[in-house]
Amino acid sequence: MTEPPQMPPLPKERSSGSQLHFFYTALRQLGWRARGRLLHILWLGLGFALPYAIRSLRVGSAQPTWWARSVQALLRRTGRPPIADAAFHAGQAERLCAILIKLGPTFIKIGQMLSTRTDLLPLAYVQALTVLQDAVPPFPTEVAWQRIAEELGQPPHALFRRIEPRPLAAASLGQVHRAQLPDGTDVVVKIQRPNLAEIVQLDFQVLRVVAAYLERRPTWLAGVKGADWSGIVAEFEAMLHEEMDYEREMENAAQFRRNFAGWRQEVYLPRIYPELSSRHVITMEYIAGVKPTDAERLRAAGFDPLEKMTLLVRAYLKQLLEDGFFHADPHPGNLRIMADGKLAFFDFGMVGRITDEMRLGLLDAFFHITDRDLMGLVGDAIALGFLQPGYDPVAFRAAAEGILAQYKGKKLSQLTFSELNATVSGTLYEYPFRIPASFTFVVRALMTLEGMGQSLSPTFHLFEVARPHAKEFLLKRATAHVRDQVIGKLLRGEEVKIGWEKLWNVARLAYRTYFKRQPAALPPASNAAAPSAATNQ
Repeated sequence: MTEPPQMPPLPKERSSGSQLHFFYTALRQLGWRARGRLLHILWLGLGFALPYAIRSLRVGSAQPTWWARSVQALLRRTGRPPIADAAFHAGQAERLCAILIKLGPTFIKIGQMLSTRTDLLPLAYVQALTVLQDAVPPFPTEVAWQRIAEELGQPPHALFRRIEPRPLAAASLGQVHRAQLPDGTDVVVKIQRPNLAEIVQLDFQVLRVVAAYLERRPTWLAGVKGADWSGIVAEFEAMLHEEMDYEREMENAAQFRRNFAGWRQEVYLPRIYPELSSRHVITMEYIAGVKPTDAERLRAAGFDPLEKMTLLVRAYLKQLLEDGFFHADPHPGNLRIMADGKLAFFDFGMVGRITDEMRLGLLDAFFHITDRDLMGLVGDAIALGFLQPGYDPVAFRAAAEGILAQYKGKKLSQLTFSELNATVSGTLYEYPFRIPASFTFVVRALMTLEGMGQSLSPTFHLFEVARPHAKEFLLKRATAHVRDQVIGKLLRGEEVKIGWEKLWNVARLAYRTYFKRQPAALPPASNAAAPSAATNQ
């Protein structure tokens, strides 16, 4: 796969006049098709934003400008009463969904990502966007049959006993047809959309411009700081190109199967048929089941929806903390609860990877949380790339203590991951604090899981569900790391500096996990510990 072209530097001025200069410069750097695409996106975006602007003008402000007063007078002459909030947002949610579908595969994928983000969007928008998970308009059946013949060398009716012309589901990158093998085995055939690579390449030319604009942080977009937008777009592009390669998806599925070999009573990975698959067509076992967010059908099948959600959280903690290889697209359309209660994963195209160094950094952060070591956490933030050098440590510590003060006396079970993320990002806005691109899909997966759980019950809290399982995985991970260090030093004579502090931390974690009950509330802000000398070894 070739590297995406890098965008030349764009102007850094932030005045209102420079905004137009920025877009003029960006348009000159894009080809004609990409220019047209950018203008089309901006036109649709303007149409979506206009109702919000009109609605805000109806409400007005204490001292409206002359043009605002003119628009308000015009709106009063129409005689139309204001639309109720619920009806307005329901209509806007449907409009957003239609716009994303009109913009095509890349933006449908973005809509899928937003469809479980209750922390970013009101419920009406999240509910409307769920149709993008598996109910996108399909492409013609004859095009799908032609794609199968080109990829597999024979027409579909020569390869399958039967194949249904109507898609079982259609999503951003392809559509799925139910079929049956000559021996009677039920399968599904996923077929990639035509001309997908060209469409995606054009979209990312535009998204790189948008990312560069967001990184200039114009005043009206102040809230976008806290993310490496160019890095996020680059990582999203790399993952999307990987997801478009079905041969890579087969390799990912095989890796997941190996990782979950010991979970066969709880997790199921459908069989894939390589002889009936290619880079743009993939055939896999058909799995019947219920989406983990369909509480009514789960109860009718005799399952507790929250128990199944806990199983999903456990499976993700294993991927993040033990495997370093995780399913990066955990929306309900890619998950099923089978008739025997097993959790089935689908669609292994979009995966994330966490390096050993990143996992050990998360491990250190966990120890500093359990020790109430505020400055130790600051060191972890720097090591993991969340906090850039050059900050004022005194002012930053005061800001961090202010965050703790907001949660003084709160039980961990009362906190939500999305709330904590929003508080941290908002409070630390003035500091060089950002979520590294490498963690973008980790954070997204955790927020998606929390959003799915809260759609089942408002009492679902990711911290509460994850805590006991996270400690088990972290203890296993820490023990293995220290064991390898000791063996390397004592038995093989390697020049290894043993992390004795980490060895002590492992012993304390084991004691707290199995013998000592954890405190029910976060520490007061004034109890922050002194700076720690813990190292990543």
